[in-house]
Amino acid sequence: MKSIFFNLVWFFFDKVFKLIVGFAISVMIVRYLGPEWFGKYNYVNSIIVLFGIFVSFGSEGILVKLIVSEPDQKNEILSASFWFHSIFGLLSFLLSFLFLIILRNESDLFQLLLILGIPLLFRSFSIVRYVYESNLEIKKVVIIDNLIYFTFSLIRVILIYFNYSFSWIFISFATEGIISNFSLFLYYRLKHSSFLNVRPKLDRVKSILRESFPILLSGFAIIVYMKVDQIMIGSMLGDEQLGIYSVGVRLSEFWYFIPIGISSSFFPHLISLKKELSIQYKKRFAILHSIVFWMALLGACITQFAADFVILKIYGYDYLNSSSVLKIHIWASLFVFLGVAGSNYYILENLQKLTILKSLFGLLVNIILNYLWIPEYGILGAAYATLISQFCANTLFLVFFKSLHPLLFLQMGSILFIRFLNLGNMIRKQVSVYHSND
Repeated sequence: MKSIFFNLVWFFFDKVFKLIVGFAISVMIVRYLGPEWFGKYNYVNSIIVLFGIFVSFGSEGILVKLIVSEPDQKNEILSASFWFHSIFGLLSFLLSFLFLIILRNESDLFQLLLILGIPLLFRSFSIVRYVYESNLEIKKVVIIDNLIYFTFSLIRVILIYFNYSFSWIFISFATEGIISNFSLFLYYRLKHSSFLNVRPKLDRVKSILRESFPILLSGFAIIVYMKVDQIMIGSMLGDEQLGIYSVGVRLSEFWYFIPIGISSSFFPHLISLKKELSIQYKKRFAILHSIVFWMALLGACITQFAADFVILKIYGYDYLNSSSVLKIHIWASLFVFLGVAGSNYYILENLQKLTILKSLFGLLVNIILNYLWIPEYGILGAAYATLISQFCANTLFLVFFKSLHPLLFLQMGSILFIRFLNLGNMIRKQVSVYHSND
């Protein structure tokens, strides 16, 4: 239990450190690049992220499970993983270029994709992180990653201070990705034998890909869901409008890690109550939904008054129109937060298959609305499309399945359930769950 706790601490430190440092550096980069080039960066990066999910083929959790359950076959598992990561990395790189040719055949975007897409070819070397995850040694990964991240963040500050060309900023992103993958691999090789000498078994590769395929589909739907608006804006309205839109979206999504943390803290206690068939099970779910809903509502209301001031002070006058996007997009957090809280329900009630349908439903609504509204209303149309699609995916979707109706009632009840009585007692019970497993 102690190793699990410290593993979580290091994981949380990694996220918070990168979030704080990353936000400060990103503000400098956004102001330095300006709306047009920041738009180009987001457009190309969206394509890379879209096809980059194919590199791992959704196998992350599967590989950790295999290494834990078959420690004697670790090198053979890593070898199989390395080679299909390498092959899919190359395919992802080529597909990114093909996709860009179809959408926008522009030389500056091709040059940018060539720079930013290079790390896809080297991501296979990062598979050794699964060994550290399986051994609950995430501390080592975090230290290496953050040293590299901090170093390159400092390099970017220097590049901006001395007014280097934009290309050097983009090259620093690519170099960081390559060095991060190689550094972890070299560190692993200091204490372990090379898995590259082991011949991978075709049956092993097929087995991993077969198990990973449903996860890939779900993950791909989510990535498309998150990036399709930016790709469509860049294709329909141009890079400058995309740059302005991206700033508003980034600020709106900045706090999405909060409901994930809250939901995760409730999860062990919900598992315990589910096993005990306790009448407190639904009440705890109601409290969770109420907390995240009212938090999101408070944040959305504050944003309406603070958006203009925040955008001007942080990003400058060039991005003032981002505040209009932010004021609309922030309301999507109500449904995002409820969706994160409800993700526990899908797992506990064995309804994981419906999460794929939920993502596809939201994606379909988002694409249709973006196609209709972006030409008519510009970037504000895209913001409204995100808001409506999040409502459809996280709330309206629940209406169509009887097994999800209890979750729908929990969401509706969260609007009224604002009393947090016995919250201290609830927290003590959750802590007791961890101790009982010790």
